[in-house]
Amino acid sequence: MENLRQDLETLCLVQDYDIKIVKAKEIIRNAPHLAALKKKELDAKKAETEVQKKNFVALNSAKKEKEALLDSKEKAIGKHSSELNSAKSNDIYKTLLLAIEKEKADISIIEDEVLELLTKIDAEAVVVKSAEAALKEFEQKISEEIFKINASAKEQEEAVETFKTERDRRKAGVSKNILDQYERICEGRDGMGIALVEADSCGGCSMTLRPQLVNQAQKSTEIVYCDNCSRILFKK
Repeated sequence: MENLRQDLETLCLVQDYDIKIVKAKEIIRNAPHLAALKKKELDAKKAETEVQKKNFVALNSAKKEKEALLDSKEKAIGKHSSELNSAKSNDIYKTLLLAIEKEKADISIIEDEVLELLTKIDAEAVVVKSAEAALKEFEQKISEEIFKINASAKEQEEAVETFKTERDRRKAGVSKNILDQYERICEGRDGMGIALVEADSCGGCSMTLRPQLVNQAQKSTEIVYCDNCSRILFKK
């Protein structure tokens, strides 16, 4: 009766490379998605920083508007003051004085508002500076992470070729019949067409095996399949 142990042991070595190839291809396949996620993180950080910068710009715009209003009030006071000298009646004179007092009261309020805005601008300037520094550091971090992702994918591409070469060398030692069955089973099973029997369970799907299958796998005189996952069973 033929003993298949040598073939099955060699097939396990072939499978080691098949699993490595599957894992390497998964890293290669996931690289663009991972890089895109990192880019998305960076875009979110940039958007957050832009909001803080917009707040700073808005405060400065509000200050400029208040300063322009102050200027108009001061010009109005100057205009009314010059009109006092040419007032033709006491009523007009009093009206101009009241107008001047109102403009001065408005100026006092606006000056307080400008001071409040200056305090906010100073505080916001610190926040923006910190945010920009943090963004720069984050950009560097993301850039390095994307570089590593792409470098890893490139490394795995090269590794796949090495694994394929070694796999082909190993598979030359397996009979064509067993190899064909193994490769058929591998399809859709992440490169695992053969499973070691661990105690009384299938190392591929963890299903408890019938004692007869365990004994047959131990003898290695025929190809034995798991009742659940259909992988070739082998007991060392």
